[in-house]
Amino acid sequence: MSEDAWSDLDKVDQKIIEILNENARTPSKEIAAELKKSDHEVSDRTIRKRIERLEKSGIIKGYKAILTDVSGINEYQAILMKLKPSKSLESVKDSIKDFIKKLDNYLLIANTEGEWNMLILIQVESGKSNTSQKIVEKFSEELIDYRINEIDIKDVNVLNMSLLLL
Repeated sequence: MSEDAWSDLDKVDQKIIEILNENARTPSKEIAAELKKSDHEVSDRTIRKRIERLEKSGIIKGYKAILTDVSGINEYQAILMKLKPSKSLESVKDSIKDFIKKLDNYLLIANTEGEWNMLILIQVESGKSNTSQKIVEKFSEELIDYRINEIDIKDVNVLNMSLLLL
């Protein structure tokens, strides 16, 4: 899939993706009705063709079941890490990433510029922040400083977040 495929999305395609993201089983007739409310007169046949095109271009890679969060976990932490400068800094970052990727509750790992070298977002169980401490302890020899902050995620633009995966 090329970046051009993403830049070629018009308002109708964006709305189709938004609707399917909320419920991938939404019938094309319902999508057409929803688009009509936004002053986009599109037939359900056109919707089906557009979805097919989005799938073929790789913008829609598939559909999956999203399970309800039976655990009730909705608390998150951000870990900012300032690493010791060294010739093997990239290797240290890779080691941290490899360790984090094995955790079930990680959401995001990012290299950062400026004062901090890495940002890690994780989901935590209420009253249990052991994961963050374990990460810090495991890599304490490589750290100059770190911060662990509770964060409150209110809304996520899934369409824009999916661009991170490109």
